Amino acid sequence: MSDKILFIGVTGGTGGNVVKGFLEQGITNLRAITRKIDLNRPSLAKLNNAGVELVEANLDNVDSLTAAFTGVAAVYCHATSGDSSKADPQEVERAKQVAQAAKQANIQHFVYNSAGGAERNSGIPHIEQKYQVEQILKAAGLPTTMLRACLFMEEFWKKYTRPSILKGTFPFSIQPDKPLHLITTKDMGRVAAYVIQHPAQYIGREIELAGDVLTPKQMAEAFSQAQGIKVIHKETPAWIFLLLWQKELFNLIQWYRHQGYQADVQQLRQEFPGLLTTFSEFLAETHWNNPELTYESLW
Repeated sequence: MSDKILFIGVTGGTGGNVVKGFLEQGITNLRAITRKIDLNRPSLAKLNNAGVELVEANLDNVDSLTAAFTGVAAVYCHATSGDSSKADPQEVERAKQVAQAAKQANIQHFVYNSAGGAERNSGIPHIEQKYQVEQILKAAGLPTTMLRACLFMEEFWKKYTRPSILKGTFPFSIQPDKPLHLITTKDMGRVAAYVIQHPAQYIGREIELAGDVLTPKQMAEAFSQAQGIKVIHKETPAWIFLLLWQKELFNLIQWYRHQGYQADVQQLRQEFPGLLTTFSEFLAETHWNNPELTYESLW
């Protein structure tokens, strides 16, 4: 593919690893949108050093997107708003601008990082909003593939979870034997790159994506192996989040507990051989047991 692949929403934290996934697949004709090219920003400097072309554009202004979409054959959209448990109305409005620009540019393939369960009336605002974006892209007549991501493994690196795990306690408000579907952000990039390289197989498909499925009890065992000490899962009561005025997080946990993801991991591993990372592999690759590393170290 000689034309560019355009990245949208990869200049924050999780997006950087998506780019690594593309590069590992040997795709180098990459361009990324940023509001302002500032190479003093570590994330932008890393993209630039990796050979990714940076272009200034504003997702709130469709006219500013024209140059970014010029010469682009395919798009990978990681996000149109920041990562949050609360739904951001701008996510939908920006998707409308992006869809319009992509249609005008006659994009041949648009791959969107959606959410597992988006089509199942989850009642979770930020998941429901991903489905709204899917419908906007389809309504524009774009040739789409929806990669519906399950829970990112990187979430367990965050400061409200990892320090306790390193000390031997895995606090998680999910039942010990409830399966949880997991995916890495780098694998999102690997699979998206593969999908873009095989458009005839994937245009028009929606794929709930996970690389592993483990119960919290099994995850605690994986942490134990990685750390060399016993880690015990502690089922934190979900109502604690209501006391902390975090209703959105409480509702999400309830969804995990009673519904949750439904990715067919065995089938996905057959369809995308070598592109999906197990939880134990992720812990080893990210040097989980090094206490000096932080969530920001992952990018």
